[in-house]
Amino acid sequence: MTPTGPCFVVGTRGYFSFEPAFSSQQTATLLGALGGFFENSVVYDAEGRKWQAKGVDSLYKRTWWTLLLANTVYNPRFTVTLVWREPKTYALEELKLAYSKAVDKDDDILAQFVEARELKKKISETESFVTLVEVYRWMETDHTHEERA
Repeated sequence: MTPTGPCFVVGTRGYFSFEPAFSSQQTATLLGALGGFFENSVVYDAEGRKWQAKGVDSLYKRTWWTLLLANTVYNPRFTVTLVWREPKTYALEELKLAYSKAVDKDDDILAQFVEARELKKKISETESFVTLVEVYRWMETDHTHEERA
């Protein structure tokens, strides 16, 4: 069993993304695959399950040599397959809190086109996964023309 369909991905240091068609096959850098990015991320699906990877199937194995290469001169992109733990259930409030925390840690990616305060207000008002997706889509849209009107 793996997460599929529309999913939110929450990672370290404020990473937050919506994937309309999540797949267990992902493109990764060597450093990302070996450095634990996927194992430290949580995937929230539309069915109320949260997923965490327990590892990645990769061409490369984690050794001091590959980590040294990935951190210095050799950091290729390639496809990995995520291996999952058993999913757990989550409440919408947990996902909304993760989104709001990501906005707090944001480096002008999530709040590029909107004010963080307004985005957090919309997040708190959502009542379903679908409306949270709508907020995410709204957040991605440039609203500068609306301000001039």
